[in-house]
Amino acid sequence: MEKMRIGWLDVLDFFRDYLGKIMFLIGLMLLIAGLLWFNMFGTVLSAASFFGGILFVVFGLFVQLGVFSVNFRSLNGVALILICTSIICFAFAIVALEFLNTRLVEVEPFYFRTRFLYLIAILESERPYLWVSGIFGLLGLASLIAGVVLKVYYILTS
Repeated sequence: MEKMRIGWLDVLDFFRDYLGKIMFLIGLMLLIAGLLWFNMFGTVLSAASFFGGILFVVFGLFVQLGVFSVNFRSLNGVALILICTSIICFAFAIVALEFLNTRLVEVEPFYFRTRFLYLIAILESERPYLWVSGIFGLLGLASLIAGVVLKVYYILTS
């Protein structure tokens, strides 16, 4: 019996045929990993997982739906590029919003009648990248609106 040989072209054909599904599943795994690594203070690993997960899920769906089979030099292609850019901006805004800095302001003892029970820690928190999140959120919104307007204009004129 003859052994079946698998060449590089066969592997590339497989990835071309199933790229959307593979990207979608990788994105789901990254989103789940980001949720599992999520904690109150925000970590770089969780943020990177969220960012990659959002991008892989959305672009995996786009590949499955065949959105990228347009001519990028047309008005329709520019609209698609703007919509994809808005998704990247929204993902970055969500990741920047996740980070939280906390610091201990003071520790106060808690007494019941005259008896010491426990210490109360007063924490102060801030989101240092909130301004970045706002900027990228607005950029994403403007890019999404422009992309949708160009897409509708292309559909109406063709």
